[in-house]
Amino acid sequence: TRDMSPFSSFSALVYSLSFAIVISDGSDGNPHGWDRTRRCDHTDYDPPCGTCEGIGGIPYGDDNDEITLTSCDVVANASDVDASTLIKPVWGSKWSAPVYFEILIGPKVDPFCFSVIPSNSSTGDLCYRADYGSQIYDMTEGGPGAVRFDLNSKTPVGNITSEILHADTSFWIVNKLPWYALGIEQCICTQVHEGGAASSSLSYPIQYNWTSQMSYIGRENIGIEYIDEIRTLDHWAFGPHHAWSDPDTGATIRLWQPYNGLQIFPNGTQDIDFDESLFEIPPALCKKGGALARIKCDDDGYPTGETEETNQPMTSADSTRAERMPGDAYKGTSFGQMSEVLNGWLGESDVETKDCDSFNVTELRQLQAVLYLLRDTRLDDIYQTSEDNRRMRHSMEDLEEHWQELDHAIEGHTPDHPIHSLQRDGHCHEAVMWFVHHLTEDVKELVAGSGLVIPLLSFTRHDLPEDATAGHQKLHKAYEEQVTCASCHSYAVASS
Repeated sequence: TRDMSPFSSFSALVYSLSFAIVISDGSDGNPHGWDRTRRCDHTDYDPPCGTCEGIGGIPYGDDNDEITLTSCDVVANASDVDASTLIKPVWGSKWSAPVYFEILIGPKVDPFCFSVIPSNSSTGDLCYRADYGSQIYDMTEGGPGAVRFDLNSKTPVGNITSEILHADTSFWIVNKLPWYALGIEQCICTQVHEGGAASSSLSYPIQYNWTSQMSYIGRENIGIEYIDEIRTLDHWAFGPHHAWSDPDTGATIRLWQPYNGLQIFPNGTQDIDFDESLFEIPPALCKKGGALARIKCDDDGYPTGETEETNQPMTSADSTRAERMPGDAYKGTSFGQMSEVLNGWLGESDVETKDCDSFNVTELRQLQAVLYLLRDTRLDDIYQTSEDNRRMRHSMEDLEEHWQELDHAIEGHTPDHPIHSLQRDGHCHEAVMWFVHHLTEDVKELVAGSGLVIPLLSFTRHDLPEDATAGHQKLHKAYEEQVTCASCHSYAVASS
């Protein structure tokens, strides 16, 4: 078992579950120009939020209209309800939520929105990621003082199942990567900082009485996402945070914060008995001999105290390999021979390989997503400094959009058009380049042991015909960037 920092892109996957309820004023100027239905900060807006304002819904983008707003009808304003009958939203000191849904919102720091940490500001491009699962919570005297989430997270490249445990200032994330990663398990041991900044104070699990700060807005018939019900609930708010609770019991049913997320508890946070052994502190997979990949965990499974930015030392062999150009043993006299030579080297390694044409584009992109998570960014720093052709050609924030543009360029071409093999072969070359030049040797050993399959290089050099369509020309330009290995591994002159 190794402690390997290249997996750390997953480490922020669910930090924010502790921050989905962070009391803040949200005074960021509303940079996306959201209207008062999508966003209304009760302590900052003038006039203050009224009924059916700041209700939100299921968002999927930053533009004001990129949201499916929930339905809302006013039943009574705050002044029409006897204040002595009101029950503030009940969070409870010990409860179980067997069914739980959310949209997690936070700054976009990777193209696949694996890492989503809600922020105290809505500035910049945001991610909107759907999760569902269950929660258990115990803040009773003598109890574990912990919260556990068991979630299935939907990402653009597949679902990830996660067990998240937060006790005291320690935070454990046990991830099972998407199906195509062949069941690789990972544990991240860390300490949570408020707002996700390493320089800020350590954070504890949300306290049972956090809703005591909320102000009453009114009573509404509000649509409850995911369960397709309309319920009569009381609407409460503090800053940009909104909560809807059952008027008779105070059960918290719905939470919305426009740049942190949507949370749905169909049955509220119920006082239900649960198996206390679920609070295994630390989780067994985080201890020595547990998960295949353990990040910042000591032998007993506790956080080592390293900051998120701390990496394991990169070996001199890795850095030396990145700083020098390939020798003659790794070159061919033509594009086809180059592919044959490099495929031979891949065949001599321990990693499993298959012909490029046995993959489709979706599978190759899924593979690239895993390789992206496993990459060591310090290798790319070396390539970027020297403008080496092995460098990442697109910022990772733009990669998903770039792929979507290429998919649009293919639309309208017949299934037998050569543009399809052009796109596939380009991804094969790029995936191999990422595997060989952006992963450290110890991570390659992990990949080989996991059974993850790497494509072989295609022998075909795709030239651009004179009668190429505009879409074909666009794909070919991207292909030329993806097969830049030819400039270092082949004596042949690249096509223009």
